[in-house]
Amino acid sequence: MTRKTVSRQVAFHLLIVLSLGVVIAGCYYLLDRPAAIWAHGLVSARPGIVAFFKGVTALGGSGPYLVGLAALYAALRYYRRLDAAQRALFVFAAIVISGVTVDVLKALVARWRPNAFFAEPSQYGFAFFKIGYIHNSFPSGHATTAGALACALTLLYPRLRVLWIAAASVVAASRVVVGSHYPGDVVAGAWFGVVITLALSRASWFRAVLDAPEGAP
Repeated sequence: MTRKTVSRQVAFHLLIVLSLGVVIAGCYYLLDRPAAIWAHGLVSARPGIVAFFKGVTALGGSGPYLVGLAALYAALRYYRRLDAAQRALFVFAAIVISGVTVDVLKALVARWRPNAFFAEPSQYGFAFFKIGYIHNSFPSGHATTAGALACALTLLYPRLRVLWIAAASVVAASRVVVGSHYPGDVVAGAWFGVVITLALSRASWFRAVLDAPEGAP
């Protein structure tokens, strides 16, 4: 790889990060508060919709996926289905690494959740270096899990990518509808999930299964 190619890749990655920053800033100043007010009004105006999305949002919890993938990995290793076991491990690692990353970022940034915006006194913005549910809105952990899972499955089974992306989008959007996160939190969470999964896919340990016929080109 030439120095010019490396420079172009670095410039491209910096452009992606800068674009993300612009989108998140736009959400923070223009979209997050109106979205929170809209979602808050749904509780009384459309309780059925909120109840539905509360069921959907449970699909973004990482716990069941990690337990299931760990059990699947052990079973596949036991029956010597090594390639399939490696795929399960890849998805497991994508969810774990992206999840740990955003958990650390949550503690550093400590953004107030939407319910703090409707409290007295109203709180909006960042508390920085505070730990607790009310302070860990950014990025959304559920959106991170959804993004990582969708990206990993898209790399492994690209023919179903529309299904993976659509499912992840609905789960991520549900975090705003149920009033747990702002749109900016969801965008950042999904981005971290996707980017960390893509970075993990470059690891030599997973290249064989990702380059297999049923994997990504």
